[in-house]
Amino acid sequence: MTQASAVEVRLPGTDAFTTLLADVAVGAKDRDLNDENPFDQVTALKRAGFGVLRLPPELGGPGLTVRELFSAVIDVARADPIVAHIFRTHFWFVEERLRTVSEPASQRWLAEAAAGKIFGNAFSEKGPLAVGSLVFNTRLLPADGGLFRLNGEKYYSTGTLFSDYLTVAATTDHDSVASVIVPTDRTGVSVVDDWDGFGQRRTGTGTTVFENVVVTPEEILVDTPYDAPPTPTVQYTSLQLYIHAVVAGVLASVVDDGVALLRSRARSFSHALAESPVDDPLYQKLLGELASTASIARAAVLDAAEAIAAANDSAVNGIPDAELATAAQLRAAEVKVHLDAVAPEAATRLLELGGASAASRARNLDRHWRNIRTITLHNPVAHKARVIGEHLLHHTPIPANTYF
Repeated sequence: MTQASAVEVRLPGTDAFTTLLADVAVGAKDRDLNDENPFDQVTALKRAGFGVLRLPPELGGPGLTVRELFSAVIDVARADPIVAHIFRTHFWFVEERLRTVSEPASQRWLAEAAAGKIFGNAFSEKGPLAVGSLVFNTRLLPADGGLFRLNGEKYYSTGTLFSDYLTVAATTDHDSVASVIVPTDRTGVSVVDDWDGFGQRRTGTGTTVFENVVVTPEEILVDTPYDAPPTPTVQYTSLQLYIHAVVAGVLASVVDDGVALLRSRARSFSHALAESPVDDPLYQKLLGELASTASIARAAVLDAAEAIAAANDSAVNGIPDAELATAAQLRAAEVKVHLDAVAPEAATRLLELGGASAASRARNLDRHWRNIRTITLHNPVAHKARVIGEHLLHHTPIPANTYF
C-alpha cells in the first residue's frame, strides 16, 4: 500500500497540473508493455490532491464541480488510463460522503480523504449470485465486545492494491447489506495482485480476502435491508460514468499517438496520393475522424456529468428529484452505448495510420484497444441499450442496482 504524504493541490488547467500529467504520461506505454504497477504515479497524484478535487474549501479541497472533476479524469486517462482507473471507487466514495456531509461519519472519512488517503473497493464476488443483486457471500457478523468480524473473498477489486482504505459490501446476520470501511493493512486483509486481464492490467484489480477481520461499529457506514424500497439516486451513476471518462481519455491518447505515428513515417506507397504520409489526404481524413470521435466522447461524458450535477443540486436530505435522477442515469447509459460502438473501432483504425509498422510490439499501440475493450466489459452494453429503449416506450423504472 502506498503511503500518502501532505497534500498540495495542483488545480486542473494550471501549469503545475499539466506538468504532473506529463510526468504521469512518461513511460505509460512501457509500463503497460513491461506489466509494471504505477505506484510512483499514483503517489504523485495523491500528493497533488487529485483525490480531493471535489471537496469544498472548508473540508480541504478546491470544490470542483462534477463536470470539472470528470474533465480532469479524462485528462489523467489521456496520460495513463491505468492510473486514472485506480481512483474510480475513491471518487464514488467521496461523492457518497458529500451527499451525507452533515453526518459525523461522513465528516470523519472526508477528513481522511482531505489528508490524501485513497479508498478502494471490495464489492464484486464470483459464484451464482446475480450481479448487482446486493446479496453477498461475504459476511459481517457480531463478535465479542461490541465488535464485528468480516469474512469473505472479493474479486475485481480495482484500485485496492494502491489504496489506504477499502469499502467492503457484506451480508449481515439479519440479512441486510452493510457497507464497511477497513484499512488495507489491517490484520486479516490480504490483497492479491492476480488480475490477468489483457487490458487495464495494472489497476490492482485483483482478489481481496478477509479472514476474521475486526470491524468497529464506527466503520459500518450503511446497513440496509434487502427489501428496502428503492429511492431516487445517482450514487452509482458517477461510478459508471467514470468508466466512460477513462475511455474518452484513451481516445484522446489515440489521437496523440496518431499524430506521432504519421509524423514518424518517412515513406509511403508508390500509389499513394502524396509522397509523405503527413501530406496524404486519406491519412489526414482518418486522423480527423479519430479526433472527432475523441472530441465527441469528451463532450458526451461532460454532458452526462452536468446531468448528475443537476440531480445532486436537487437533493433533499441526500435524495435527488426522481426525474432528474432518471435523466442522469439514462444519459450515462447512453454514453456507454455510444462509446462501446465507436471507441474500439477508433483504437483499431489508429493502426491504419502506420501500416504494418504500427504493429510493432515496441510501439505498443494495441494497448489502446485492449484497454478500451476491457473497460467496456464492466457491464454488458446490450442490457444498457435495452433499458434505454424500454424506458422510452413504457417509462419503465431504471434498475435499482450499482450498474445504473
